[in-house]
Amino acid sequence: MSGDNPATRLLTWLYVGLGVALLAWVIADVDLNLALASILDMGWQGLVATFVIYLAAFYVDTVSWHLAILRLPLTPAWSYIVWRIRMVGEAFNTVLPAGGFGGEPVKAMLLKRHHAVSYREGTASIILARTVNLIGLVAFMLVGLILLSGHETAGRYGAFALGGFVFLSFGIGVVFGVQRFRATSWTGSRLGRTAIGVRIGTALDHIRDVEDRLHHYYAERPKRFVPAVLLAFGNWVLGAAETYAILYFLGYPVTFGEAVIIESVIQMVRAITFFVPANLGTQDSALIVLAGAVTGVPEAGVALAAVKRIREIAFVLWGFALGSIYSLKALFRTAERGDGDPENGGGSGNAVG
Repeated sequence: MSGDNPATRLLTWLYVGLGVALLAWVIADVDLNLALASILDMGWQGLVATFVIYLAAFYVDTVSWHLAILRLPLTPAWSYIVWRIRMVGEAFNTVLPAGGFGGEPVKAMLLKRHHAVSYREGTASIILARTVNLIGLVAFMLVGLILLSGHETAGRYGAFALGGFVFLSFGIGVVFGVQRFRATSWTGSRLGRTAIGVRIGTALDHIRDVEDRLHHYYAERPKRFVPAVLLAFGNWVLGAAETYAILYFLGYPVTFGEAVIIESVIQMVRAITFFVPANLGTQDSALIVLAGAVTGVPEAGVALAAVKRIREIAFVLWGFALGSIYSLKALFRTAERGDGDPENGGGSGNAVG
């Protein structure tokens, strides 16, 4: 694990320290008492609205991933199971210092050991879900950028948003192109003729198999790929709805377009600073600055950032609670007793695909 490497541990703490230092600098002149009062005045209705909207967004994103797991039937029962697995995995993604990827092996393991989805298919589905999610994010950021161009804050943040959009779009385009046109397999086939290729032959076979699955999904499963992208986009729109609702209940209402601007820029910052564990400090600072600029009240940004963190902590705890249930159900057993029940692998019980 990354934590076993002293250099990695040092970098992790350095990133956290820089994020916290940035946050301390941003809130230096903010009235924290006013921000706290806004949160307390939110009421239970505001917190419930926040949690319900985020839960809806999380479920929509889960269905987008479910569409990439070709072995699993598209039924409500299976969608619930995929949601539960994703809750556990995302809890680990949040807390592990692995660039937001620490929970992905957990998802693959749960799919394999409880629901007979092979590691290769599980890995391919996770890569697909990540890519589709980012494609949806690019589309959402484009909408946010267009809205920002006509907003009064464009003069201060427009150039930054445009630069981030171009950078992320290029990176995501490269990732999609590599998967769609099997560039890794092409490179591996050339390496296979060399001494190095002979030594890593097994690894290359695994890579080719996963990449074949990715190519099959993109090229031959448009009825799954297109809805998955639309759902991913919908997930980001619901994220903007959450921002809109939080600011409304905090007493700092904005238009929905302004909520889209805030959410799109914040998600861009999160994507760029993925190496900071839980985006600690970076996400919060960006929220404070941008929401403060849009509302004209820096304390609104502090309160917004705090409420989002409260919601995040609650969902992490929920995810770990679901993970403990998996442990109680014998996490490391193989799915050998399949009887058609989704909980038992829904069939043969042997990992296939």
